[in-house]
Amino acid sequence: MTQATKTKQDGTTSRTKNKKVREPGYVRLVQSIREEIFNGRVAAGSRLKVSEIAKRYGTSTNPAREALQVLEGEGLVTIEPNRGASVREISEDMLHNVFELRAILWAYIVRSFVEFARSEDIAELRRYQEGCEKAAQHSDYSSYREYNLKFHDLIVNHHFNSEAIAIIRKHDSWLRALSKTEPLNVAQMRRSVAEHWRIVEAVEKGEVDEAVRAIEEHTRNAHTIFRDRLRRKRLDKPA
Repeated sequence: MTQATKTKQDGTTSRTKNKKVREPGYVRLVQSIREEIFNGRVAAGSRLKVSEIAKRYGTSTNPAREALQVLEGEGLVTIEPNRGASVREISEDMLHNVFELRAILWAYIVRSFVEFARSEDIAELRRYQEGCEKAAQHSDYSSYREYNLKFHDLIVNHHFNSEAIAIIRKHDSWLRALSKTEPLNVAQMRRSVAEHWRIVEAVEKGEVDEAVRAIEEHTRNAHTIFRDRLRRKRLDKPA
């Protein structure tokens, strides 16, 4: 291989690595509509017409239609034949069902992580947790949220069950959107940090059952936080 050929191939590889994969147009649309639902700008029961969404966001009808189908898959929208799409009410019963399922799936996922995580994976988990702790100490919710997502994503991404991951991801999307409307306070961040440390220490010691108990407690407390948010939103609604 000549130097010129090598340079050309290296350049091609570099450009390929640096090239960003463009998201489909409907992905950004999903994020926008999801946030509108959670911040109350689109109320439960509201009709969502494809033509109106396309006009409001300056897009064609195809991305609008695909966005509604994704939101239906997340449980935020219902689509009925001859009636179109409408926003589903996020009730306490719905939230309870979601977190009951998440408790089961997270216990399953964490158990596998403890059993199969490599030393470098565990070290990375600790680094993300240290980032969470530092952010909480400085009352920096933005940084806390970033490291918290990395912490949980690291555990999930190492699992082999794509169906379990898909369910977790589906609920993550709208729980994270809901978090944007009402960030954790300092006390909640600190409690979450303490729960994270319990998980990290159990993983480092290879204590599967303790890790499962820790993630179950973490999930229960997250459920309480989101439930209280729903109650406050309901009380804040005008009569």
